[in-house]
Amino acid sequence: MRVQLTRFLFTAILGGTLLATPGRSFADRDRESRGRDDRREERRDDRRDDRRDDRRDHREDRRDAREERREEREDRRDRRDDRRDDRRDDRRVERRDRHRPYDAPPAVRYEHHVARPGHVWINGRYDWRDGQYVWIGGRYERERRGYRWRDPRWEMRDGAYILIDGEWIASGPIVAPPVIREERWAARRGFVYVRGHWEWNGGWVWTPGHYERERVGYIYREPRWEMRDGVYVKIDGTWVVR
Repeated sequence: MRVQLTRFLFTAILGGTLLATPGRSFADRDRESRGRDDRREERRDDRRDDRRDDRRDHREDRRDAREERREEREDRRDRRDDRRDDRRDDRRVERRDRHRPYDAPPAVRYEHHVARPGHVWINGRYDWRDGQYVWIGGRYERERRGYRWRDPRWEMRDGAYILIDGEWIASGPIVAPPVIREERWAARRGFVYVRGHWEWNGGWVWTPGHYERERVGYIYREPRWEMRDGVYVKIDGTWVVR
């Protein structure tokens, strides 16, 4: 009985071992198969990622190429505009040079002249003609009481020289002097009191009165201002016969 039981156990253990061995083998093969499938899927994913990256790089390259072509077109357009502007500026400069000087005139020439009673010497000047400076000689003009001659001059304006013509300008005041001031004075034997008066020194300036020794047979005529040719001219005070 014991021998039979021992044989039965031995047979059961041996059968279980034989049955377990194929199961482990199948499991190992299944794991290896799944591993190969996973690796194959990873390789496919890597290839897809590579193709995606290649397409992205290609699109970026095409975008960069388009951007470079656009910049080149803009550069060509800017160069054309610059050349057009340069030609326009050159034409404008040539056109301006025929009408206005862009360099200062030469130094004014000295002209010998002699004083002429009742006349004023007008200095010569440079004029701009046919694209160059031309000297215009001086001349005499009849003097104008209360006026003086202001010489012409060249001034730089907007990048070019402009001639400011000479003209007669008032050398005295063009408005009447203020009212004579009241002064306190006392009679002095043998003297005459000369009242104060207004003088012009770029503005009206009061000159106080003073005493002068009297002159037998004469009276003192006070100074006064008279309007002549649009300007006030001073007539000096003087002694006149009674």
